[in-house]
Amino acid sequence: MERKDLEVGAGKILGNWVQDFIDELTERLAKMEEILVIDRIEGNIAVCENRKTGQIKNITIADLPKSSKEGTVLQWKNGKYEIDTSNELQTRIEKKMKDVWE
Repeated sequence: MERKDLEVGAGKILGNWVQDFIDELTERLAKMEEILVIDRIEGNIAVCENRKTGQIKNITIADLPKSSKEGTVLQWKNGKYEIDTSNELQTRIEKKMKDVWE
């Protein structure tokens, strides 16, 4: 194998690695910006709504904090979903739910 062929092959491998790294980083950054609200729980799946986009995302209950329930606000931190403790969004949701019943 010629040196040029080795350089081209190494360049492709490096290029693929860099692209994979960029894709993973992009995915992690997008998750960090997500604010999800648990809409309902169906079996072992929490059906969540992305508050920014309105998209629905199914998350296995095992991947959520133990105290998660309908209406819980979640955010991706440190490689896992955590309950958003800012309470601003949680309070607004609880008020809206209460208003529906009144």
